[in-house]
Amino acid sequence: MRYFRQYDPPESSKSQRILTHIRRKIYTDILSWIWIHTRYFLPVLCISAIVAGIVLIGSSRPPTIVPMINGSFLSDLVFLDGFYGLERHPSGWSYRWTSGNALIQLRGAFFAAPAYRADIRLRAEHPVKPQPITWLVGGHHVATTIPEERFRVYHLLIGTESERGELWLALNTPTFTPSDNPRPLGVVITDVVFHPLSRPDLLRAVIVVTGLLVLWISLRIARLHQRDATALTVLASIGVATLTILYRPAALPFETLVVLLLTGVLMTGLIAYELSARLGLATITIICSLAGVIWPSWLADDAFISFRYAQNLVQGHGLVYNIGERVEGYTNFLWTIIAAGVLSIGGDIVLWCHTIGVILAITIVVGTYRLASVLIGSSWALVSALIVGTSQSVLLYTARGSGMETGLFSMLLLSGCGVFLTGERLDRRGFWLLGAGFIFGLTALTRPEGLFVFAITVGYVFLKSLARASKERFLHREILMLIAPFLTLVVPFFLWRLSYYGDFLPNTFYAKTGGSLSQIHRGLIYASEFAITIGGPLLLVIAVPWIWNWRAALRSWRSYIFLLTLSYTVYIIAVGGDHFRGERFFVPLIPWFAILTTDGIAFLHSRLHTAQRFVSLLLFVVLIAGGMMALMRTTPLDKTIRGLDESIWIWREIGWWIADHTSQDASIAAAGAGAIAFYSQRTVIDMFGLTDPHIGRLSVPNMGQGVAGHEKRDPEYILFQRRPTYIPRIWDDYFGGEAALTSNYRLITVTSRTGRALQLWERVR
Repeated sequence: MRYFRQYDPPESSKSQRILTHIRRKIYTDILSWIWIHTRYFLPVLCISAIVAGIVLIGSSRPPTIVPMINGSFLSDLVFLDGFYGLERHPSGWSYRWTSGNALIQLRGAFFAAPAYRADIRLRAEHPVKPQPITWLVGGHHVATTIPEERFRVYHLLIGTESERGELWLALNTPTFTPSDNPRPLGVVITDVVFHPLSRPDLLRAVIVVTGLLVLWISLRIARLHQRDATALTVLASIGVATLTILYRPAALPFETLVVLLLTGVLMTGLIAYELSARLGLATITIICSLAGVIWPSWLADDAFISFRYAQNLVQGHGLVYNIGERVEGYTNFLWTIIAAGVLSIGGDIVLWCHTIGVILAITIVVGTYRLASVLIGSSWALVSALIVGTSQSVLLYTARGSGMETGLFSMLLLSGCGVFLTGERLDRRGFWLLGAGFIFGLTALTRPEGLFVFAITVGYVFLKSLARASKERFLHREILMLIAPFLTLVVPFFLWRLSYYGDFLPNTFYAKTGGSLSQIHRGLIYASEFAITIGGPLLLVIAVPWIWNWRAALRSWRSYIFLLTLSYTVYIIAVGGDHFRGERFFVPLIPWFAILTTDGIAFLHSRLHTAQRFVSLLLFVVLIAGGMMALMRTTPLDKTIRGLDESIWIWREIGWWIADHTSQDASIAAAGAGAIAFYSQRTVIDMFGLTDPHIGRLSVPNMGQGVAGHEKRDPEYILFQRRPTYIPRIWDDYFGGEAALTSNYRLITVTSRTGRALQLWERVR
């Protein structure tokens, strides 16, 4: 005991020293681990805080909207109605006359600010005395004022009375008609300014910071290097800051666009493997996310035809356009069913269209990169993604809206062909053929052209099997594995279609086809216009690998994509193209053109043995310049796109008035048969026959020389057999003008929910 007692203190001191050393080691290791794993996180946290500050400042100072100064428009989503053209006073100032009903509509206004102060500078010009002006906000009366005979600025406070974030400001006033100017005139307006009333949005800043941190953490969980995760997060921060600076009234809320932008950056981090490729691909996806803010967004009226079918399905009337009429006036079954799912859960179909469009654009760009990296190599795949991501044709029908099935069809077509080619490349055809067959089945359910692409794929497999001298194996394995999942999806659909509609082909096929050589000539013009936009003479580079060694090209993946692209192009020419701007029918082929073009460039580059660095630098500059030029190609398209979008919302208001003021047995004839039908929920007679079997199957002389899908018409059938209750005055030219309608109809003027004045022909006998 004495011995142990004698040496207890030294032993205790030694143990303490050991424990102290262990503690220091643990603390040092913990601090080292924290530093190693957070030294890249700290910059992310700082940058997120900076972006949050930018968001707070941006949300407190949204841009002022000036819908009318010298005839210019700050926002692409401002629509004017009831204003005459811009005129100039002898003293130099500009002004506009209003009619008795004038409307300013600003879509997405309340996505940018919760309220606005409208400043309107006007004066009365009535020769007798100033007449009262009734102001309507969101279709509701808010004030009445007597204007003065001198210019004065009137102020109105506008809250969120309108639907879906829209601002509607209308004025009604008695008119006069001067002898030297046969127009009903209201008041003279020189300026209209909307001042957003807002304050810093803390919730928006929190969403941004949280999103950036979640992005970084997700990339680290996906085992990305800290450097790569940080670089991508910094790039996403720059994208969010850019969005904050550019954001104005838009089709989607700011928060939704932030989530879509961050999702696109996350996808690039998971798909690409090199930092340069990740940053380049992420930049392209950010452009896709911001496309609806940078350029005008839009929706096509044809999209609402499908939504009308979806609406009736959800309401229990079946997959029909008009209740009790089984006519297949759509060619996008899967897209229509998805829309029905959105409506069934109470979703806003307009917001859904714009949101899914951005997602599809990002998916197509990333999918193109992934497939090109398998076929050409990761170093060249970014070129293909650049061509696709900067194509305004792709953006018009995805990220900028449209509401049509083009984006979904393009994504499924790319996926199906990509899965098939990946299996061919890896020589593991079993599982990949099953997957390709299933995706091709979904493609065929989205658009009928999916059947055409699948037939080409089957033919290609057959020829490849013959070349391998393995016909028996082909018959028993490969073709069955490709066809089985396809038939499992498509055969039940065709049997249902035959039993439900009584026809294997949709009514739109009959309404849009039937031309002669004129239709082919129109298709050739359509194809040539697309060729110019996708690269023009640069497309010739596609032939380089074939000229160099056509046997090797024939045995490679090039033969499949070239066969697919060429066959589909011939089909588009044969059907005469399409009437929509942006060459809609070619959008599904743009990834293939991009991959083939990139392959040709890469092939030439690999054969150069001198000055490769100079050529590489020159190629980089040319590609960036070409991408910028492709993005700027939108300028001549925007006026048409903006006009189409404005028409949609006018036709929506016609539909609303019909829904609000007519009985269920009322009907209306329409040349724009989408939005009117969807919003009126009444019987609509399609004057161009997309949903009418009689007009759709007419034999029309000179078919193929007019606008595709708008060539067949039968005014007498509509007037005397279908006998619509209402006909919008904007389409009375279809019947030969007012004289053809006055015996059975009277012209009425109605006011829509927004305060817009609408003129309709109402049947009297």
